[in-house]
Amino acid sequence: MKKFCILLLMVIPLHCMAQPTSGKYLIKNEIVNTKPVSPWIYGHFIELGFGRQIEGMWAEKLYNPGFEIVEPFKAATWGWLGRTASDDLTKEEWWHSGYEECKWYATLQDGTPIPLSYSRYSGFFQGLQAIVLDNRQNKNRAYLAQDSVWIKKGINNKFTGYMKVNRPRSTAGSPEVPSSPVNVVVGLYKDRDFLHPIIEKSVQVKETFYDDFELILENVNYSGRATFAVSIDPQSSVSFDGFSLMPDDAVKGWRKDVIYSLKEIGVPIIRFPGGCFDSFYHWRDAVGPKSDRMPVNSEYWGDIEENNVGTAEFVELCRLIGSEPFIGVNMLTGTAEEAADWVAYNNKASGDRMSQMRIAHGYTEPLTVKYWELDNETSRRWGYEDYANKCVEFSKAMKAVDPDIQLVMVYYSFRGRLKEMLEIAGKHIDLVTDRSGTESVLREDMDLINEYNRKNGTSIRLCNTEWLAPRVGYGSAASLLDQRQTVTRLTRQQHQISWNYAMNTALQLLTFQRLGNDFLWSNFNNLANTWGQNIIECPKDTVFISAAGRVFQLMSRSESAWVLKSDTINGDNGLIMQATTNETKDKLIVYVLNYHPSVSKINLDLTDFKSAAKDAIVKTVSSEGPFISNTSRGYDKIVSSIQTVRLNSLSKPTLQVQPWSVNEITIKL
Repeated sequence: MKKFCILLLMVIPLHCMAQPTSGKYLIKNEIVNTKPVSPWIYGHFIELGFGRQIEGMWAEKLYNPGFEIVEPFKAATWGWLGRTASDDLTKEEWWHSGYEECKWYATLQDGTPIPLSYSRYSGFFQGLQAIVLDNRQNKNRAYLAQDSVWIKKGINNKFTGYMKVNRPRSTAGSPEVPSSPVNVVVGLYKDRDFLHPIIEKSVQVKETFYDDFELILENVNYSGRATFAVSIDPQSSVSFDGFSLMPDDAVKGWRKDVIYSLKEIGVPIIRFPGGCFDSFYHWRDAVGPKSDRMPVNSEYWGDIEENNVGTAEFVELCRLIGSEPFIGVNMLTGTAEEAADWVAYNNKASGDRMSQMRIAHGYTEPLTVKYWELDNETSRRWGYEDYANKCVEFSKAMKAVDPDIQLVMVYYSFRGRLKEMLEIAGKHIDLVTDRSGTESVLREDMDLINEYNRKNGTSIRLCNTEWLAPRVGYGSAASLLDQRQTVTRLTRQQHQISWNYAMNTALQLLTFQRLGNDFLWSNFNNLANTWGQNIIECPKDTVFISAAGRVFQLMSRSESAWVLKSDTINGDNGLIMQATTNETKDKLIVYVLNYHPSVSKINLDLTDFKSAAKDAIVKTVSSEGPFISNTSRGYDKIVSSIQTVRLNSLSKPTLQVQPWSVNEITIKL
């Protein structure tokens, strides 16, 4: 996790580099919009059940600790990846340990595998089945184990789980044989080396009904991969359910390094729980005690969602990193009553059944979620009229609970029908979301919304709740064709981890800046993991910031408030500039994107300003080339720096920007 390094340097002289591209820019002291840039355009989102997002950020170390049936990835997942179920994803450049899903297995101490069985629908905790380790036929100790559990020296881990003794089998007509207590050993081992434990602790399981157990597994000296296992003696049989292994440095259940990295980047607003997962999400599955939560298989994507992270945990993450929570409700398979209850659970202080439920779950103060999206890709079920009418139904129910919430109506599924949808639902919603990144399309949306607002006295605004950067190449004529051909050959994920994609992310953010705060926010797709589509990657042993994440780290705390009028770039679409000022208009903040393989010279004409500044602060994020990526094999390939640069002129300074770079230049006015 690298911060910007501080360098007190002059920019590299021109004669040391290849012949630069030049751009001349006259910047006018005249704003583009009457409303400032929204600071929320740098937002993100989390989708449950897809791409190991929550699992990468949550501190739980065990996969499928409830021992449930896990459905394989579905066609939607393989289609998104551009792969098939027979492909080996571990060969992909974006792959790391955070994508591993290590299954439970049973073995004797000598390494002989033994079968596992499951107990369905009886005495279950956190799901619909328990796992049975039966060692009555063996003479060696038996282990229920999972590999690739990453532990760190000096960090202890708390194990919790449910266990019960299985009664001995009795023959027909014979009296029931009483069960004997079983000594269960819980331990961590170096790569299945059960003879040399890192740490072992024992518990005695006496009951034939499930009892809960808790142990602290101390770890003094070992860092690296480990095998977690519970083991039993010969001639015994035990059922297990609802396991958990959590490090003691977790922050309210979240990985400490994840919290640190997200704070480093700056995340103003987070959308949750989807995406497509919205349309099948029932919030009650993921609130309250762990033993009451039901894991579910992702209806749309496949794989399992443990529901370790529900509403309260999500809001706590937002509070920890200074982000605004934004929740999507299930309309396609849910009801308006369910959505209204969710609002009450979050926002009611006391006095009703939902607030009492939250208080019983340990949250005496309201969670206070203001922003709610009315599902996701709603054209899967409805036409625009039916959906707009559903928005009215849900709005009435939800705002009856809390009239201060803000509701987002989905428009991108019904292109060309915004005017009609507003006529139906406009009095009942507060924002409209369009996933387009095209400025002309978004301005057309805003024109229609503003027209409706003028006629109806409303104050609806636009947002984009899920966006990807353009998958294109930019640059000089000589290199542009090669870049575009390379982009075409790459899979979506290969491009999304690249610096080219990160630069395109910056380009899209400049578009959002130009819209002013009639465009309230955007949510980049996604926050973590997601097979390379993110701002942070979460291997089991560390967290690192992706190429796109470095761009957000540069821009998310931007002081840019007012976009200024300025010259174009003389037809060179590989050298892109946008000028802004801060809120008080005493700083000029210029963004420059250099898609060229050489240093480029920027000639600024600031004669419209009265600046006595002798220096500029230049923050730069750059790479050696457009298709370099931060990966688990090297996560410092994208370089961030800060330079203090002496200006050669007060009114017409010349600056140089690095090849393949995104730059933020700040000059005091």
